[in-house]
Formats: sequence, structure tokens, C-alpha cells
Amino acid sequence: MAAALRLEQAGIPYLLLEAQARLGGRIFSQPVAADAGFGVDLGPTWFWPHQQRMRRLCAELGCKAFEQHVAGDVLYQQSSTQPVQRSQAGQGMLSYRIEGGTQSLIAALAARLDPARLQRSCPITKITHDDEGWTISATAADGSAPRQFRAQHLVLAAPPRKLLDIAGLSPCLPAGLPAALAATPTWMAAQAKFVAVYPAPFWRQDGLSGQAFSRVGPMVEIHDASATTDTGFALFGFIGVPAGVRSQHAAEVLQDACLRQLVSVFGAQAATPDVSYLKDWAQDAWIVSEQDIGESPRHPELDLSRWLPQLRRLQLHLVGSEVAPEEGGYLEGALGSVEAFRRSPGLFSRD
Repeated sequence: MAAALRLEQAGIPYLLLEAQARLGGRIFSQPVAADAGFGVDLGPTWFWPHQQRMRRLCAELGCKAFEQHVAGDVLYQQSSTQPVQRSQAGQGMLSYRIEGGTQSLIAALAARLDPARLQRSCPITKITHDDEGWTISATAADGSAPRQFRAQHLVLAAPPRKLLDIAGLSPCLPAGLPAALAATPTWMAAQAKFVAVYPAPFWRQDGLSGQAFSRVGPMVEIHDASATTDTGFALFGFIGVPAGVRSQHAAEVLQDACLRQLVSVFGAQAATPDVSYLKDWAQDAWIVSEQDIGESPRHPELDLSRWLPQLRRLQLHLVGSEVAPEEGGYLEGALGSVEAFRRSPGLFSRD
């Protein structure tokens, strides 16, 4: 969507095809209450002081960033038979979150795009290339006959491994690039997150930061996930249970286990959240590939430089966190890939 914004600002015609009914992909926030205009994150959550692209985009879009809450003690859960240990830890690394959830960025981006150029629930099924450019076949959002689109330039923002699922695309790619895409892990693909929203930040009132680390599980790392500095109070955790094991249990079973763990770590007040959410990215068919499920998590590192001359001749542009020139696996990296796209010879020459 950041790439679409730059095209919009440059007056370059475009059409954005989104496979899902919602915009944002792995940027995903859920509301803290039914009538709330802000949410808690189940996808990417943080950015850091050195990541200036994120800071600039927030300023451009009017999205407020705030410091991650780290003031207070940290808890350690070593085993189910030992008391939780409390440590007077330091303030921790400074990081930032987006007020109201990272979905606020998506909403602000969408508000700056021409709605007529956004097609949701429109997954691409086939891509081919000829001397006149690209042909894109997609499922129609209204369930009617599949649609075809023609384009001179094609910008693809799906995870690299998911691109290989699109019929017709691989034969169009430069030699060696399909194998490189297949070898690139999908950021967050095998992760799962749990978040519980509370009427008050009882952990802060107890002098706790909300940070906890566990060798018991199912969550291995827990943080304060409040939607703003003073509303939407929440705790969230990264689930350490492998994706293959998670798939053998109903989501409700895992949610219940996470809630019981919050009680065992933070006390009885954690037992009654206003609302709780579980997002298992390994169950998201738009994101995960079979290869991602069995791999250990690692940040993607895909250097496209050797294929850039051929990609430019094809007028094919790959954007996203996995293909970032730097900061791969972060929102900052995704924005870096958009900057590289914006430098594409010819396309933005009217700037």
C-alpha cells in the first residue's frame, strides 16, 4: 500500500488487487471493544529509533507513535513447580508502537488512495508476460467470471514463496530467481500470538512492566500490548508451541492455555479479560507455505541485485519485507523496498 501511495502521489495510474477482504496483509489489529476505533496488534508490533522510514511515514500519515511500556519489574517462569521469579530489570531497549495498532497505518494509507483503484477479495490466479506487457488473471470479488488485467509495470508484494504458487509466473522470472524465492523464509509465517485486553493495567499497578519470559509456555515471551499509553490495556505473548503441534488442537484450547498461563504469571486479575484474541499465522493460507511450517524462524535475506537488470527489462517490481535491501523482516525493511521501487528507472521519471 505504501507503493500505491507513491504512485497516487505521482499521478501514475495503478490498480491494487488485494486477495483478502481486508487490507494490510500481515499488519493486523483487532479492536479492544466492539465500538472502539483502535485495536491491539496480532501482526507486526514495534519499530525502533534507528528506523527512520517508519518515523517519517507515521509523521506523513498523522499516525502517532508512542514508546513501548517497559517501566517496572520483569517476571520469569522457570518451571510449573517453582514460584514465578521477579527481577528489578532495567528499562529495556527503547521501541515504538503505533497508537491504536499498526492497522492505523493501513487505514491512513487507504484514506489517501483512490477507492476506485482498490479491488479487495480479488486473489490473483495467473500471471503471464508477452512483448506488450503483463496479463494478470484474478478471481472476481463478486463471484462473477474471472477477470483479466493488462499492465506495463507489475508490482508484487506477496511473500516470495507465495508468489511461486501463482500459475504462469515462474517461467517469466529470470533464471535462478524462482529458486531464490523458494529459499526465502516468510516473515512471521510460523508464529502465533495471543492478546488479552483488560479494563485496567493491573500489572502496572503492581509495579510490573508486563514483560515476562517463560520456559513453561505456551507463551515464551509476554509484553504490555496496550493500544495507547492510557487506553486499551492489554498483554500479549508469542506462543512457543511449534506450528505442527498447534495444528493438532482447536484454537479455543490454545487460547484457554494462554489465559491460564497469564493467571499463573500475573495473578488472578488476569483471568477475566474484556476480550482475547489468538492469531496463528501458520493457519493463514495467504501468508504461509508448507516449507515455512517446518523451518526454524529466521529473518529473510534476499538480495535481488543480480536480477535487477532483467527485472527492470521485464518492468517487474518486487516489494515487501522479505526482499528489502536492508532491515529484512521488519516494517522498516518493507518501506525500504518501496524506496527502491520508487527509484526504478522510467516509472517515476515524471517526479
